[in-house]
Amino acid sequence: MTKTMEQLNINYKIYHGHNKPLLFNMIPLDHWLVDELHVMLRITDCLWNLMLNEPKKTDLFDDLTRNVITNEMDHIDVKFQIWKDKESENWNYTSLTGGSELWNKFSGLYYALRNDNTDPDELEEPAKEYSHHWI
Repeated sequence: MTKTMEQLNINYKIYHGHNKPLLFNMIPLDHWLVDELHVMLRITDCLWNLMLNEPKKTDLFDDLTRNVITNEMDHIDVKFQIWKDKESENWNYTSLTGGSELWNKFSGLYYALRNDNTDPDELEEPAKEYSHHWI
């Protein structure tokens, strides 16, 4: 699909997914890059929210559920907390898109993979360490 800034400036709703006018309509579409890592992290965070909301909808979310989830997160060294709000009685939890070690190390590997100058031999050991520790 080919689209131009001129087409979007005239009618931004012509393409599926465009719900609001462009913020930076002066920058041509071929002059910007998608931050794929943060898009992936945001999607993961949304999917995680859906996963946590399922047991809450069916009243299956309790201290046992909380302990299972937080223990597994501790096991993989992800900083994650779940707590029950005293006033509203709702369960709340920290976002996964925060600055934990898991995402920081993944970010380093990701950018190294995207860099044309990265030596694959130098990347091999950090990638193995990451996969053994986090996966």
